[in-house]
Amino acid sequence: MKAVNVGRFMSRLALCCCFAGCMQAASASEVNSLCQLPDGGNISGEVKLDRKCTYNQAVSISISNTKLDCDGATLDGLGKLKDGVSISSQGRQLRNVSVSNCNVKNFSNNGVAVRSGVPDFKRSGDRDHNYDISPSGVVLSHLHIENSGGVGVYLYSYVSNVTLRESVVERSRGVGVYLEQSSRENKLINNIIKNNGEMAGPKSGQREGVAVDSSAKNLIEGNSFIGNSAGGIFLYKNCGENFSKGMAVLRWQPSNENAVRNNKFVGESVGVWIASRQGRDLSHRDCGDPSLDGGGKFYRDYADHNIVEDNKFCGGGEGVRVDGNFNVVRNNKSDVKNKDWVVQSQNMTTRLTGVPAEGNVVEENQYEACK
Repeated sequence: MKAVNVGRFMSRLALCCCFAGCMQAASASEVNSLCQLPDGGNISGEVKLDRKCTYNQAVSISISNTKLDCDGATLDGLGKLKDGVSISSQGRQLRNVSVSNCNVKNFSNNGVAVRSGVPDFKRSGDRDHNYDISPSGVVLSHLHIENSGGVGVYLYSYVSNVTLRESVVERSRGVGVYLEQSSRENKLINNIIKNNGEMAGPKSGQREGVAVDSSAKNLIEGNSFIGNSAGGIFLYKNCGENFSKGMAVLRWQPSNENAVRNNKFVGESVGVWIASRQGRDLSHRDCGDPSLDGGGKFYRDYADHNIVEDNKFCGGGEGVRVDGNFNVVRNNKSDVKNKDWVVQSQNMTTRLTGVPAEGNVVEENQYEACK
């Protein structure tokens, strides 16, 4: 048998492997060069992306009657780009927009943002006008939004009639889905909202899966909330934070008339907290509202006439905490046996004013094992 020069054989093999690797790298480079969003990411009309592509770009939509179908493609901000998908009316009407089938990850601010583009300090005193020039009739569906540096999905001031459905929002540093002041009539349907709100770790101001901040008449139905850092859904009226810095927006709309139905909460320290800032020490928030104690610590919160029904609470702490008025908590189920999991607390607002919460209806909430 003829002897084989192993060194020469290995050298040739390495050369072949290097050539194959170079060809593969060249092929990948060629694919990446083709993965460019049309018009630099300014999307209008009907656009369908290449499902094989990862786009290291952001999408901007500012024209009505726009439909973006990512078809499974990925938008990756690499931790550098701010918003993955920005839907902005830019101070005029924006209607009939849909975004679907997108993977949106690693954007430093928001995964998806829906906004008017008008700064709050330039808002009209005519609220109907503010709604008219803000996005409405937007559908976000079958999205996977992960690892946002701020908020996963942010619906800004005066945004209305936006639907987020059948999507996953996970591992946002801040809130998973934020419904900002004066927004209304939005819908969160059949989503998975999990592992959001870690901020900078324990005791760093962790946030909830969904924040309803001075936002009204929304429907939150059929969602799963799993392991969000502060809890599942918090409803409250912000006290006008950062007032002394000139950055406060004094809220006029309470978080009223929201419906939370048929959701499942797994491993949440608080599933649903109605009037979550009632009686809490907010001295660090620099609030513009008048304080109850005269010392800038305690403020009245407003989240009334909401309904929480037919939800399931599994393996967490409190199911529902009620600190507002005239709310209905009905026909919910929890796997907690030996303690009350619907809590109506004696908070600092009650202690300072001497007026307890009133008109809340808590009925037909029962134990049921989780499967």
